Amino acid sequence: MKYPLFRRIKKILSQKVTLMFVFHGTQGPVKKHFSILFLVTVFVLWTVFTGVTVYLATKNFDYWSAKLRIAVLGTKYEFVNKELSKTWELLAKVEENDRVLRKLLNMKSKKDVILNSPEDIGKGGPFISQANFLVNIAKTPQEVNIMDYKQHFELIKNKVQQQIESYNEIINYIKLQKELYKYTPLIWPCFGRVVSPFGWRIHPIYGQEHFHTGIDIANEMGTPIRATANGIVKYAGWQEGYGKAVVIEHKFGYYTVYGHLSVIKVKIGQTVSRNEVIGLMGDTGTSTGPHLHYEVWRNDKICNPIKFVNPEDFFKG
Repeated sequence: MKYPLFRRIKKILSQKVTLMFVFHGTQGPVKKHFSILFLVTVFVLWTVFTGVTVYLATKNFDYWSAKLRIAVLGTKYEFVNKELSKTWELLAKVEENDRVLRKLLNMKSKKDVILNSPEDIGKGGPFISQANFLVNIAKTPQEVNIMDYKQHFELIKNKVQQQIESYNEIINYIKLQKELYKYTPLIWPCFGRVVSPFGWRIHPIYGQEHFHTGIDIANEMGTPIRATANGIVKYAGWQEGYGKAVVIEHKFGYYTVYGHLSVIKVKIGQTVSRNEVIGLMGDTGTSTGPHLHYEVWRNDKICNPIKFVNPEDFFKG
């Protein structure tokens, strides 16, 4: 039974198969004769080749996939590293602008004031750890620990917060200077000539030596009297010795007094601005003629008004 079956298979495999190729042209059909054994052999070889190819491709897929992911990750690292370097450069420029702005404003930070070290102005830059990190990511970004990135992002966050606080401090400083400018007596209260200065003098009526608490500015009756700074009228009425008088409260401890007026043009509680007319010159109260008695007080201490009539003196301070 065994050999007849083998002979039967051999007979089948040895049979010929004719394949006809028909071309759409002038050339006639072409016939090719193949044995079934040849066709089976070709099929088996093709199947084996396809299987091996699929196996090898599947086996190396994870390797090439991982390699591709590494390449993509490396590109992302490189991008992050460049952006990180740009961020540090930008922060360095912001800090330099901060120093220039503070120098322009003649302003020091709290730390500078405490340490009293002006030689530190103009210095700066990254810490050693920051510099090493930037060098490492420039050379071998794939070897940088993710914790290093976290550390430096925290440093950047802190730096940004410091700059925000610094700029807020500068803004508050500018606001303070503007407030000081508006509420500090800085101009002459009226036109005229100073007929009696601040300090010790012989009283023109009583003939006794006494301390003159302001300056007397003489001019024609009815000369406009102006507020020398922004403020609120605290008093407007008759005062012994001063006659008709106005007292204005400014901020930062300043008060100004305007005496011997003929007419008062403001009311108690009224808000006034620098240069606003608050009254007219007169000779009410203890007076020898039309003039303004002008006083400047700060923190309950009398000041020489001559030091508060030139705006340029404010900017010098």
